[in-house]
Amino acid sequence: MKTAKEAYLDFIKRLTHLISKNPQLINTTLSNIFTIRLIGNKTHGDLAEIAISEFINQYMDDFKSLHVGKDLFRAKEYEEDIRITNKIHNIDFAISLKAYGVGPLQLSTDKHFRMFPRLKTEECPISDPENYFRTF
Repeated sequence: MKTAKEAYLDFIKRLTHLISKNPQLINTTLSNIFTIRLIGNKTHGDLAEIAISEFINQYMDDFKSLHVGKDLFRAKEYEEDIRITNKIHNIDFAISLKAYGVGPLQLSTDKHFRMFPRLKTEECPISDPENYFRTF
């Protein structure tokens, strides 16, 4: 494994495996995130990012995660708010957790809000992460 793209794909594969084997872990985490959303739209985003970051730290031993939020990207030149390190290969990559309107909760997106509208144009879901990189 040499690239951030490979590290990201490995992360997604392993996250999917973890969730499929232990759905209660993500169900509890997401339930807490959506409960936080009821408190107020302005605060739930950062709290959700922190919750997912801590989920990664607690349940994915080969990865470490840090919520960098607006501290690192104050000018918001970059949209990513979570920095993940593959501890085995020492490769960093960034993800973002976003929900736009009634769209799905997304891992990774871009500043110009192109991902969700683009995915809506697909006739079938993109379920293979490798296809994501070909699509964009």
